[in-house]
Amino acid sequence: MKTARSVSLLLLASLGAGLLGATPSPAAAPPPTGAAAETSATPEPLYESTVLATSGQGAHTYRIPALDTLPDGTLLAAYDRRNDSAADLPGNLDVMVRRSTDSGRTWTAPQAVADFDGGVGAGDPSMVVDRVTGRVFVFYAYGPQGVGFFNSAAGNADDAVNSLHADYAYSDDGGVTWTTRRITQDIKDPSWTGMFASSGTGIQLSTGRLVQQYAFRKADGGIWAASAYSDDHGDTWRMGRPVGPLMDENKTVELADGRVMLNSRTSSARTRLVAYSNDGGITYGAPVPDDELIDPTNNAAILRYDATAGAERPESHRLLFSNTASTTTRHRLTVRLSCNDGLTWPTSRLVEAGGSAYSTMTRLADGTFGLLYESGPYQRITFARFDAAWLGADCPTAQDTPKLAARTAVPDGLLTAGTPGTVEVRVTNHGHLASPAGTATLTAPSGWTGTTARPLPAIAPGATVTVGVPVTPPAATATGEQDVTVTLRSGATTTSSTTRMLVVGGSEVLDRTLAKDFDGTAAYTDLTASLPDVAALDRGVTAVRFRTTKTPVAGTLLSASRTTAPSTNVTLSLNSGVPYFEARVDGVYSARLDGTTSLADGRDHTLAVAVTDTGTALYADGVRIASTTTPSLFGRTPGLTGMWAGRNVDDGGPQWHFAGRIDRITVHRAG
Repeated sequence: MKTARSVSLLLLASLGAGLLGATPSPAAAPPPTGAAAETSATPEPLYESTVLATSGQGAHTYRIPALDTLPDGTLLAAYDRRNDSAADLPGNLDVMVRRSTDSGRTWTAPQAVADFDGGVGAGDPSMVVDRVTGRVFVFYAYGPQGVGFFNSAAGNADDAVNSLHADYAYSDDGGVTWTTRRITQDIKDPSWTGMFASSGTGIQLSTGRLVQQYAFRKADGGIWAASAYSDDHGDTWRMGRPVGPLMDENKTVELADGRVMLNSRTSSARTRLVAYSNDGGITYGAPVPDDELIDPTNNAAILRYDATAGAERPESHRLLFSNTASTTTRHRLTVRLSCNDGLTWPTSRLVEAGGSAYSTMTRLADGTFGLLYESGPYQRITFARFDAAWLGADCPTAQDTPKLAARTAVPDGLLTAGTPGTVEVRVTNHGHLASPAGTATLTAPSGWTGTTARPLPAIAPGATVTVGVPVTPPAATATGEQDVTVTLRSGATTTSSTTRMLVVGGSEVLDRTLAKDFDGTAAYTDLTASLPDVAALDRGVTAVRFRTTKTPVAGTLLSASRTTAPSTNVTLSLNSGVPYFEARVDGVYSARLDGTTSLADGRDHTLAVAVTDTGTALYADGVRIASTTTPSLFGRTPGLTGMWAGRNVDDGGPQWHFAGRIDRITVHRAG
């Protein structure tokens, strides 16, 4: 990975100090002078990394990172040592800890804080630091022989041998020595079955309360979240009221106004779920999806940028979030920044493009940040250190310099050449203060009408306002994507950004008004007779106007396929309500595009695919939601033999019928 000042720290044996990698630092270079001094006035962004554990070296697999910083700056990392396999409990799992006193550059040898024999295991560590007493807690699940999360029995007796236990180890000397304790009876409802501490990092609130997240199963198999908390520095622990269901591993963070935000993995959506507490984590409101935080059902981390900042300071509203930013698989580990307590997440930086999984973060004593994560995705436990400059942090600090962003949408899904239409300019305030009123100007290609400045009202933090702009593309406008520029003026800030929208001209090769209801089980419309009209098309725009009545796992809007062979098709569909497009030949995908937000809301929507010589883009209601650089349309998928609205036909298997109403299907050739 090549990034600014990227460093890979080699772990070398040392003498005396008991540290691995404690090699002497090179002599400092003399301070620059003259022009060199001016050039070095702004330090380079910082990113450096080192591997703490490699699967296959000393154990089968290392997983489940935990990380925190002690009041004296000591950095502690913990993780599972899975001795015999990569599997979760039950099994021979141990919890390991390593210490660093130099911000993660060097680390002590691994130390076991939970190591059992006879088939007993311990795993899924999470750290909580009491910044008043200096005590550090490592929570973990204790699994008696043969017991894991999914076969754990109900009950909460501390000596039970048929259920998981809530254990932790604590240290009062900076992680050098450890004492263990069990709190199963204190925090577990006896009706619950499996329960484990949500791995990564817990928090201490500004009130002094310690909070550690848990996930547990009820008797019906539903997974819920709850906060274990202590108001006496860990002497006693209680469990808050459960929030759920459809939860899983979850994290919390205290916001600038004292509320606690819970952020959870879920199998119910391709995004994170978020809930809020006004009483320090004892109770939470109903969880709702955060559509910006896409997630492939994975553990993640959320962190206050500066927990010491007072509510009057801009830094108090900033949050960091790390996860694998994908809707499909565990890859693309990304760190995001919010300037407004998690209302929006405008800034992100890719850490690792390939396979990666669980991650957790901490703020280091020098103001940089530590990230501990699974890379490979389960080949290594990697520690990375970065600063705000590497992340690209650019949050506003004053009301007259807001951070605004615009995107365009078309209520009808696309514009028609020569016909009046409306472009919606949707402006979001990514700052923590309301933005001043200003103007929004849409600049379109030459010949378009209606592109004058429009009033832009003041916008609350995290809110989005819509400015409607009437436009008419010239009659000669070619079918395809068109670039437009939006200029925003608010306070002392002027920003411009370019976005794309769809325009279709008089080049339709298919225009079918169906106005038909589909039952989701058997109904469809055979369009095979129209296949010759589109089969050779390799560039153009395909659009479907629809609304849903149900939300099946997959509901096909339009599909053309080779019915005599598996996995050769061009398909536009909704997967659990989320827009999806694929093109493949013999199972090899040339394009596979996913949205993030469900359109299964019973309202009218337009889903469109635009294919040019440079790629394929997916649009939902005129908003470009996904793209690839590979052009993929009917003409690039040879051997198609049938086409349908409302179902997909392969040589076998489900046909993924659509449930709802399809009003119109159009296909236009690119001009």
